[in-house]
Amino acid sequence: MSKYLPELYLFATVLTLLLLLFILEQPLLPFFIASIMAYVFYPVFNFFKQITGGKVRLSALLTLFAMFLLLVIMLFVVVPTVVEQMQSFITYLPILAAKLDSFFYHHFGKHWSFLHPFKSMNLKELIKEVYSKVGTIPIGNLISRFFSGVFSVISIAINIVVVPFLTYYFLVDSKKVVDLYISLAPVSIQEELRELLSKVHASLSNYLIGQMGVAIFVGVYLALGLFFVGIKYSLLIGLVAGILNMIPYVGFFSGLIPALLLAILDNGTLEAVLGVLFVFITEVGLENLIYPLVMSRTTGINPILIILFIFVGGYLGGFLGIVVAVPLAVILIPIFESFLDKKRGVAVACRGNG
Repeated sequence: MSKYLPELYLFATVLTLLLLLFILEQPLLPFFIASIMAYVFYPVFNFFKQITGGKVRLSALLTLFAMFLLLVIMLFVVVPTVVEQMQSFITYLPILAAKLDSFFYHHFGKHWSFLHPFKSMNLKELIKEVYSKVGTIPIGNLISRFFSGVFSVISIAINIVVVPFLTYYFLVDSKKVVDLYISLAPVSIQEELRELLSKVHASLSNYLIGQMGVAIFVGVYLALGLFFVGIKYSLLIGLVAGILNMIPYVGFFSGLIPALLLAILDNGTLEAVLGVLFVFITEVGLENLIYPLVMSRTTGINPILIILFIFVGGYLGGFLGIVVAVPLAVILIPIFESFLDKKRGVAVACRGNG
C-alpha cells in the first residue's frame, strides 16, 4: 500500500480542500477565485517575467494590470452589448413563441400549450415567470442570494480589494506554496509527489488554457458567421455557445437550435437556414483542426466522464459544484492514471517472478 502513498496523499489533499470549500464557502471563496485567476493567467505572468528579466513582483503587477484591462473591456464593451441583446431577445420571445405556435399549427394542426404563456407576456412578467421556475435550482438560489452573504454589496467591495491582493501573492509565491506542501509530506514520497504534481499541473493547465482558447474561437466564429448570415442576436448566441462549449455537445446545440429557429421563423428564407447550417458545419470542422493544436494529447478526457462530473457536481454542490466539476475531473485523472500504472507494473513484476 505504501507504493501508492503519493497518489493517496494528493487525492486526500484534493478531497480535503474540496470539502473545506463547500463547508466554508463564504470565507474561502475569495481565495478560490484568486487561485483560479492566478492559475489561468500564469502563462501571462511567465511572459512578463521573460520580458522583464525575471522580475517576479513587477511581472505580477503587470499581470494584474492586464487582468484589469480585460475586465474593463468586458464591462464596458462586451457586457453592455450582451445585456442589450438579452433584453431584446426576452422582449422578442412572445413574438417568437407566437410564430413557433403558428408554425406547429400550420404543419401539425394543433396549438402547443407550452408556448401560450409567452404570447401575452411583457419583459417584466417574463422575468418573473422565469425566476419562479428556476427558484428551486442552483442558479435561482444564486440570484436570490445576490444581495446577501458573500454576494452582498459590502462583501463585493471587500473582494474587489482582497481578490487582486491574493492573486498577486499567489503569482509571486506559487513555487513557495508548492515547496511548502511537498515539505509537509513524508520524506520518502516527496520526489515522487513532486513529479505527480507536475503531471497534474500539465494536465490542468493544458486543459483549461486549451478549452478557453477553443471557447473563444467558437464564440467569435459563430457570432461573426451568424451576423453575416443575418441572424438576430448573433453575439448572444455566439457567447452562450462559446461558454457552454466546455461541456461536450451542449455548446454546439445551444447555438444551433436557437439560430435555426430564428432562421426559419424570423428570417423565413431557405438561404438563412442553409447559412446557419454552413456556419455550424464549418465551425465543427475548424474546431476539429484547432483542438489538437491547443490541447495536449495527455488531457484527452471522455466526454461522458465530463458530463457525469458536471451532473454529480451540480447535484451535490449546486452552482459551485458545477464550476469545480470539470477541473476536479482533470486533476483526478492523472492521479488515477498514476495509480493504474503502478498497479500494472506490480502485476507485470508478479508474472515475471512467477
